Amino acid sequence: MKSISIILATILVAATAPTSAQTTPALKIGVFDANRVSEETDEGKKIAAKLSAFGEKKKAELAAKDKEINDLRAQLDSQNLSLSPEKLQQMQKDVQRKGLELQQAQEAARSEFQIEVSEAQNKFQEQLIRVINQFGRDEGFTLVLERSTGGVAFASESIDVTTAIVDKFNEIVKPPATDAPAAAKPPAKKP
Repeated sequence: MKSISIILATILVAATAPTSAQTTPALKIGVFDANRVSEETDEGKKIAAKLSAFGEKKKAELAAKDKEINDLRAQLDSQNLSLSPEKLQQMQKDVQRKGLELQQAQEAARSEFQIEVSEAQNKFQEQLIRVINQFGRDEGFTLVLERSTGGVAFASESIDVTTAIVDKFNEIVKPPATDAPAAAKPPAKKP
């Protein structure tokens, strides 16, 4: 009888004691892919287009300088025998100088592009963190992890919230309004 009393007392204590599920709220965990967010959001697409246009502009500038050097070399080759030694030497110096200018322009273009990329990444990262914080609060998440940073070895597709974050990002981060009507106006005529 004493053992039954002890068992009943243990069951009674266990039944009346709060369980850990009752005291701790359920964890809600989400995982997202930052690369997809970058590629699928309006802001990410805008940044990619801006960087691509910047890169193409720099390539065109460098190609023009390269063409100038090639034209000068071709002129030097075609007129090599008919030029005076002084003129030949001057043209060779011009080719060397322009070659150095091209190398400097290439290095400057690389540096400028790196600066543009870095600024764009930093701005996007700040916006993404703001969006994820808002998303996590709005949706009641305990934890939201980024998949590609190496901290997540496995995550079920059922907790992937990338698409929801893309939607939230597009909702929160609106691209600046363009002045399309103002651009459509004809230029003012000079009196």
